Amino acid sequence: MSGSLFERLTSGDAGASIDEDESIRRHLMRMFTARQGSVQTLPDYGLPDINDLTLSHAELIQETGVALQACIQRYEPRLVDVKVAHHPLPDSTFTLGFHISAQKYDAHGQLQPWQWNFSLEGDKMRGSI
Repeated sequence: MSGSLFERLTSGDAGASIDEDESIRRHLMRMFTARQGSVQTLPDYGLPDINDLTLSHAELIQETGVALQACIQRYEPRLVDVKVAHHPLPDSTFTLGFHISAQKYDAHGQLQPWQWNFSLEGDKMRGSI
């Protein structure tokens, strides 16, 4: 499959050849690094600014997980049955790790498992394949 419409429009032939999984990961990275209120036409697009939240560490993990899942369910239609779980990172006080498990439809209309691990640290995000 090809990349998203945005990727095809902005990257020409390179955008058309992007793997669908990579396209999904890129979209999630853009969405998770956007802050709610930064997109005028979609005020709930992105995540709340976790630096402004006055929560305990456990509450921060829970609230961030809920926000991530809601964001994916609303703005990434290629994924269904989305579940977001905290993925503890060793020796990391300020970085939150998460695991997404979901289903996506393949070219034949069959559901296939999809998963991704990533971490958030303030406004920075890192993902693994």
